[in-house]
Amino acid sequence: MALSIVKGLLEQYVQSLFNEGIINEQFSHIQHLKMVGRTEHFVQLINTYCLDVESILAQLASSIDLPEVDFSKLAALAAEVTERSSR
Repeated sequence: MALSIVKGLLEQYVQSLFNEGIINEQFSHIQHLKMVGRTEHFVQLINTYCLDVESILAQLASSIDLPEVDFSKLAALAAEVTERSSR
């Protein structure tokens, strides 16, 4: 009984995150991959995302340290993080 209550609370929480735009349908897809035993694919997706974003953040950090900051480049890099996060 307690497990069904916790599962219901989790579903409601995930739905609220979706409603607020914090997660999208890709979250459900990744969650499904994890549940059907394709954990290696799931882990690969997460690792690829983390490596990509880490690289972009490193570029942002090095760009900020320059004597003359190119804000259009910073905006483009930030948009790239947003894009990758939405996929």
